[in-house]
Amino acid sequence: MTFVLTYHDIASAEEREHRGFPGPTAARYKLDPEQFERHLDAIATTGVSVGLVGEQPHAALTFDDGGASAMLAADALERRGWRGHFFVTTARVGTPGFLGAEQVRELAGRGHDVGSHSHSHPTYMGALSRRELAVEWEASRDALREITGASPRTAAVPGGFLSTDVIGEAARAGYDLLMTSEPSARVTRHDRMDMIGRFTIWAATSPERAAAYARGDRRARAAMWLAWQAKTLSKQVNPEVYEGLRQRWARLNPRGRRA
Repeated sequence: MTFVLTYHDIASAEEREHRGFPGPTAARYKLDPEQFERHLDAIATTGVSVGLVGEQPHAALTFDDGGASAMLAADALERRGWRGHFFVTTARVGTPGFLGAEQVRELAGRGHDVGSHSHSHPTYMGALSRRELAVEWEASRDALREITGASPRTAAVPGGFLSTDVIGEAARAGYDLLMTSEPSARVTRHDRMDMIGRFTIWAATSPERAAAYARGDRRARAAMWLAWQAKTLSKQVNPEVYEGLRQRWARLNPRGRRA
């Protein structure tokens, strides 16, 4: 069983608006470089194996969005002999704050897994039509194949809003592994494609809590699962109201209040 952690950009307070997606909501996922190093040190201290999901390590680290700080994250992983999954929003490749095509190729060449994070990063991917979903997954797959020379095997759902059509269209686009935001290490099979959940890391997540997720601590996993269930229900009931409340809370509480 592999416990997968989701990181986003690594950026100081001064750089936060210029690494990855801007705005207060995105900022709540961004860690200071020093904090990120403490996370990795805490995970290393547990003694668990860290690697790519296909290698069946005890823990895996993923980085969503394809922000420019991915190179910093890759350097930090490699200093510890680790490799990670980097999920790229392909419409943003080469734009300010995001990876360029050469950097995406470099990540793949250095042994990291480069996967899809959709083409345009819809706020609520689960609300798209099947045709729109097909375009998101296929355009991203094709763009990454052109950049790296190989079709990506992995994908991660942006925004955490999942639906059966999101899963089905990812499978039809040819991905072998889809990662979600459900805080679970259980692997399920859908349309010849594996699915696995992930444990989200916030700017306010402590190194100790990150290490607890990495080693599969039951209490830490249960606490995140309950919070995720409540958030998922609110998205399904009224995504527009949920998004408004989320943005308002992010402005009032930019660092988040998560352990």
